[in-house]
Amino acid sequence: MGDAPKNVKVIEVDGALDLGKPGKPRFRTVQKEGKRLRLRVIDADSPSFAADFQASFAANVRRARRENRAADES
Repeated sequence: MGDAPKNVKVIEVDGALDLGKPGKPRFRTVQKEGKRLRLRVIDADSPSFAADFQASFAANVRRARRENRAADES
């Protein structure tokens, strides 16, 4: 068939994975449709990529919920 790996080690995990501590967030500012946006930058080759990705996702969810609450109050 294909070149499947012959020596595969399977690790069974019970519970949540420990992602470690995320690095300090880095941001980049860009222009879009005349508005300045602040983008969070994640390095895909970073040893803490999983923790950085989780922290970025959580920050985006917090921001979206905050914006939704502000829209509901208006």
